Amino acid sequence: MKKIEIYKKIMSFEKNMRGVFLYSDLRTILNCTHLNTFYRIINELVSSKILFKFTRNVYLTENFDKNALSQKLYSKSYISFESILAENLIIGSVPVYRTRAVKVGKKRSYNSDLVRIEHYGISNELFFGYQNINGIKKATKEKAVLDTLYFYCKGLSFYFDVYSDMNLKYLDMKIIYEYLENYRNPKFVKFAKGFFKEREL
Repeated sequence: MKKIEIYKKIMSFEKNMRGVFLYSDLRTILNCTHLNTFYRIINELVSSKILFKFTRNVYLTENFDKNALSQKLYSKSYISFESILAENLIIGSVPVYRTRAVKVGKKRSYNSDLVRIEHYGISNELFFGYQNINGIKKATKEKAVLDTLYFYCKGLSFYFDVYSDMNLKYLDMKIIYEYLENYRNPKFVKFAKGFFKEREL
């Protein structure tokens, strides 16, 4: 198969895959029976910058979706923090080269020259408040704000000022207080309630 044919074949799947391909996806798409041939093709695609290697098992096209990449890396996670806040006009902008998500367990980070993906660990009882949108788990705006405050209290830094740069008028406070009932840390609950009360929400 010629390089142009391989390129067209991969690009025909780019939209559906959102520019994120697992090793197994590429083997299926290219239909290579010989492993050495497959490795050679992949190396050529990377050298030609048709594909970009993110991890040993994940390859990207130039127009990849950061959120889709985050989900491919760990499907039992949901996008939160700046990405969701920006989508809901709670903050003005989101970092282009970073996506943050929440998962149960320990924090894990994935880095490359293209993007940084950060998965922050949370307890099982706090893994809620998200919805599946076009195959991607995303926090509700209320949960994204609570995640931001929760991890801020744990020392996580943000490029915006948590106290002054979040536009909270779009929040449903009934949902916020329902969510807070799941938190077992009285210090955080007190902080969060005070945070919203000071802003007359």
